[in-house]
Amino acid sequence: MPVVNIGNARNLFDALKSSLNNNGLDFSKTMAFMSDTTNVLKGNRSGVQKLIKNEHPILYDVGCICHLADLVVKAGMQTLPLNIDELFVDIFYFFHHSSKRKQLYADLWCSLFTTEPEVILKHCTTRWLSLLRCVNRYISQLEGLKSFFRSSDEGSSKVAHILKRLENPMLKPLLFFLQYILPSMDKFNRVFQKSTENTTCELYTEICRLTRLYAASLLKPETILSVGNNLHQLCLDRQGQLDNENFGIGTETWKVLAELEEVHDMRPFFNAVREFYVTSIQKMKQKFPFHDSLLKDLGVLQPEKTASYSVSTVLGLAKRFPQLGLSEAASLDQLREEFMDFQLSPADLPSPSVYKAADCTERPRVGSFWSAVERIRTLDGKSRFSKLCMLMYGLLSIPCSNADSERGFSMLRKIHTDQRSNLDQSTVIALMTIKYNCDDCCHDMTIDKELLSQCKKATVKSLSSNK
Repeated sequence: MPVVNIGNARNLFDALKSSLNNNGLDFSKTMAFMSDTTNVLKGNRSGVQKLIKNEHPILYDVGCICHLADLVVKAGMQTLPLNIDELFVDIFYFFHHSSKRKQLYADLWCSLFTTEPEVILKHCTTRWLSLLRCVNRYISQLEGLKSFFRSSDEGSSKVAHILKRLENPMLKPLLFFLQYILPSMDKFNRVFQKSTENTTCELYTEICRLTRLYAASLLKPETILSVGNNLHQLCLDRQGQLDNENFGIGTETWKVLAELEEVHDMRPFFNAVREFYVTSIQKMKQKFPFHDSLLKDLGVLQPEKTASYSVSTVLGLAKRFPQLGLSEAASLDQLREEFMDFQLSPADLPSPSVYKAADCTERPRVGSFWSAVERIRTLDGKSRFSKLCMLMYGLLSIPCSNADSERGFSMLRKIHTDQRSNLDQSTVIALMTIKYNCDDCCHDMTIDKELLSQCKKATVKSLSSNK
């Protein structure tokens, strides 16, 4: 694992390249580059991406779709009249360092509802799946929190500031609105941050579906249908939008509004929701890769769709990635023959049970399918679809998110804590290596006696040297 103490673009690039070379991997054979959207990585002038493109111009640059989806949500949240993110954080830290406050809140809750209160969750704005969990939790505790801050005798400005926001008539309908709209984004993020299988082949379809889902809550159906698959051309003008009565805000939100409309003017709420949708869809149009034709073509990986693609699409993919060694005339001819054979021989291909779960609850396992295809042999014992599978394996290596890298940061924070701040770099690297490469649970591991003996000797040696 390379060590970079000064994380500028040049140092990161050099570490990346040397790490590949030291492990016998040819830098020119890499297929794609994936990172988050920071300037040091994505900068067009001197970022890591630019340095890579200078040496390897055919590398496919993929934006992390999970980061982009998170930017969409944050853009929408910033338009709301209440800073709900900030409210969640303020409430958490109000209780976090005070056992007295926690106990007073628990006593009040038990007197009101005769049950134990749930834990006040910490909203972490850098975690993609944090917001919806906090929304659900604070909806369930909203009345208890209001009662606590109303009865508080602290008299501090912090208590008054939190109470003012909790009693804002806009808060409750906004929370229920977020409870309605966030699950689709939450589900989208969960699918594409999985590390167990590649879902890049479904990315284009899913970003279109998600955009249509958001648009359908704001726009008239004819407005959406008029652009077809060109969702980046969606017109968000007022005349193409739904009336307030037809907004997609969720059944529970409508119930809350019915209770509040008798005493409060809810027109500001509808204006806020309208602005939320407009800003979110604009951010999708700006950030989502609707123009990426290669992303569309990656749908060829999906077993149920492969045969519907044209030969020219498959050959175009082979030419786009010459590092796969399929761009020569002879390889292209063989690839053409194999793909036509694949299209015309559906009875010879693996059955859906090879790549789908028996209960059909899981998504198709694309890698398992192509692995089964590669095992199909001709009469002379050779792979019948060798070139086609070589292409598919290469395409399967293209990631759709850098969730694995983000997990690495989480691992590091759990290893290098305040209580273990003096760990040597080599120790941190060793622990990270074990975490990354060991899939077994610690209580299921069987440690070899010889290894355990070596560990004890190393511990004794280390303790003796520190005396």
